[in-house]
Amino acid sequence: MIPRRLFLASAILAFFALADTGNASEPPILATGTFRDGDPVHRGSGELRITDSSPPSGLRQLGMLDMKIVSGPNLRVYLVREPDSLFPEDVTAGFQDLGPLQSLTGDQTYAIPADIRLAEWGSVVVWCDTFKTAFAIATLVRR
Repeated sequence: MIPRRLFLASAILAFFALADTGNASEPPILATGTFRDGDPVHRGSGELRITDSSPPSGLRQLGMLDMKIVSGPNLRVYLVREPDSLFPEDVTAGFQDLGPLQSLTGDQTYAIPADIRLAEWGSVVVWCDTFKTAFAIATLVRR
């Protein structure tokens, strides 16, 4: 009876070990968030995910998933120090420009510079640089 129990226990442990390694190819998630409208006219929605694509090297990526943003001129993606960027001054007081918005809809990815310490940043904002207005805001939730 004991050998059978040992066999079953080792089989169960092996199964869970394989199940754990199945997710090893996915990069660790460092922060998440949900985009909300900048105001009633400048609207945006979608999900935010910051991943560590290569932990030893510190390469991190900001993923914007299932995005829907209303059209506007000169839209940029900003990493902002303020967690709840309600006013233009909240954004302009401290931000890192990650680049132009790649698309009004769908998934997109932006590189986060290696010298950025995520603990010092509170939100991601889709920002209209022409009119100094937030179109979409996502507060960072650290994992």
